[in-house]
Amino acid sequence: MKLLNNTIIALLSISILCTFNTDAFAQKKKKKNKIPTTAELEGTYWALFEMDGKPVKTPPNEREAYIKLVSKKNKLEGYTGCNIITGSFDLGRDYLTFEAATTERACADMTTEKYVVRALNEANRYEINGLYLLIFKGNYLLAIFEARFYDE
Repeated sequence: MKLLNNTIIALLSISILCTFNTDAFAQKKKKKNKIPTTAELEGTYWALFEMDGKPVKTPPNEREAYIKLVSKKNKLEGYTGCNIITGSFDLGRDYLTFEAATTERACADMTTEKYVVRALNEANRYEINGLYLLIFKGNYLLAIFEARFYDE
């Protein structure tokens, strides 16, 4: 009788453990399915991906250049690879324009900063292609930004 009780307890324990493991696996699987395939213009962290037709590589131990559009105040914020970028944006049905400026800290290489500020200030339209934000002046592609998602 004691052996039967121990066997039943053992089987119940195994059954409960399997249920917990299955639930944990299902939660992990659900999390994997939530990887975004598209991004919203506003509120997304947009990392500079390409400028002037060339991929952008952030040097090791450096922060990447990025922009973020804060919709409530039509505010532009970000980082150019050297300085903080601030300003505003105007979004319409078929246009997007910026007024961008940076802080004035001098860096050894200001190439990315100068390009980003100029591209944003010249932009007049955009497209979102999945996780990529394309900034245009007319039909000329100025820059591409890639959506990044971070756990908070």
